[in-house]
Amino acid sequence: MSKKSKKRIPLTLLTIIITAIIVLTFFPGLLDRTGLADTLHTLSSSPSINKSDPVTKDAEKTNPNTSGTSPAQFSDTPEYTPPEDSSYLMLNLRTGERLLEKNGDTRRAPASTVKLLTGLLVHEKLQEDELITLGEEVKVEGSVLGLKPGDKILVKDLFTAMYVFSANDAASALAVAAYGSMDDFIQAMNRYALELGCTDSQFKTANGMPAQDQYTTAKDLAIIASKFTENPTLMDYVKQKKASVNWTDANGWKQVREISNTNQLLGIYPGDQGLKTGTTTEAGQCLVTYVTMGDGDLLLVLLGSEQRYTDTVELLDQGIAKIRTRAALKNILSSPEAFYNMPGFFAP
Repeated sequence: MSKKSKKRIPLTLLTIIITAIIVLTFFPGLLDRTGLADTLHTLSSSPSINKSDPVTKDAEKTNPNTSGTSPAQFSDTPEYTPPEDSSYLMLNLRTGERLLEKNGDTRRAPASTVKLLTGLLVHEKLQEDELITLGEEVKVEGSVLGLKPGDKILVKDLFTAMYVFSANDAASALAVAAYGSMDDFIQAMNRYALELGCTDSQFKTANGMPAQDQYTTAKDLAIIASKFTENPTLMDYVKQKKASVNWTDANGWKQVREISNTNQLLGIYPGDQGLKTGTTTEAGQCLVTYVTMGDGDLLLVLLGSEQRYTDTVELLDQGIAKIRTRAALKNILSSPEAFYNMPGFFAP
């Protein structure tokens, strides 16, 4: 190799590195999943979400017309605009790093994301195969399974209804079964949250229905959700896209209900392990998402959104792009030869 060629290699390498940094800095969307955000914007804009209704709307049915839809049908979707008044916090649970954050300490109504905390408390008290006889606590509003006083149901079916269908009556039933009364449960709920490190939250319900002075923050909810991901039993429930719930009513008749997960992101975003939706007029659209992949284990808490699925996809893409850019630069700086081994930069 000539001396002139040897001098050209370092210069060329430096030029490529600088170009890559500039491109990834100003165009992180290059690593996005093409078309996915537009699709999810359509889902989040579904007419099934009625903002005028003050009760929880987590039991929104998935729109059957969205499956198998061609990209052409989304050609008129408005360009994505980042959330302005919402709160979000993204953590890489593998490293503990905060990747993205906005209004993380702002107090907000939690809606049904409260059910993550409800499950953590109840799981410590009840066995999945316990049979529960229901009382007046199941007379609640919002998204409900249709349980009535006197009905008998297994704990595991209540967990399924609470996490797949976001059933408020199931959440209330679990709370009372575990602690004897709703007041005792709420006291234990706030005590446990404080022990976890949630210093800016106050909970008044087991199901997330609107209540005066009930609030949390993206930061506190991230602490709760992080604890939730460590419980494999509870994680199994939030991952289910569809399920069956069985119980016996007060007259002895068997009841069966087929339900679908309120989280429409399940099975769409790569590595999505589910977690919890939440929607009220007061809280807006909320979504707690857990994604596992080779780049990291990402936990995203989004509160007060107007298009939670589009926002979640865009924020996750930004977080992943941030991780990958740092990893690529770290590899190149530690070993310039690694640049030539990175897939996608050179074609044979």
